[in-house]
Amino acid sequence: MITSVSPVTSGRAATERTATDTLGKDDFLRLLITQLRYQDPLSPMEDKEFIAQMAQFSSLEQMRNLYKLNQLQQATSLLGRSVLAAKETDGLPEQVYGRVTGVRTFGDNVLLLLDNGTEVKADEVISVMDEQGLNQYLQGLVGSRAWVRVYNDAGEVIDLRQVFVDSYEIINGVGYIISGEERIPLADVWAVG
Repeated sequence: MITSVSPVTSGRAATERTATDTLGKDDFLRLLITQLRYQDPLSPMEDKEFIAQMAQFSSLEQMRNLYKLNQLQQATSLLGRSVLAAKETDGLPEQVYGRVTGVRTFGDNVLLLLDNGTEVKADEVISVMDEQGLNQYLQGLVGSRAWVRVYNDAGEVIDLRQVFVDSYEIINGVGYIISGEERIPLADVWAVG
């Protein structure tokens, strides 16, 4: 990643830029114009240096575009597949399971839209499963404790409750854990441990 170089200014504006800001086309051109404006008139910048800088910037920009395209293609290949993702919600680790129904980009992030209505970043996916993989994963949960989401009448998560996983079922490609007489969709499991 290229870190941006901000112009020399006084006050808060100079300190507001963070190390995560990236150098864009406009920033590069501003930097280049500033470099040309304040160059030593007795020893001006040679056109070879100028062309080399432009070529380097163009090359970096194209690599970044290829990387973004590759990320989007990989995410698109997940359409219709079941994924398990690990993300943080309000500082707490959360497990998210669902079938990928859509892909979109937001800024530099590629987001996967899941059939349970949630979105996860593509880089949060820890497992992609077919039915056999889902079967193996659920098999591994038997005998463990799971924290399950509790919903209010409006469908909002209001609490978590702990259950013991006795067994599991897969119905039409959808995984369920079974605790006592209760069948709980895998999409409602917050965490396992």
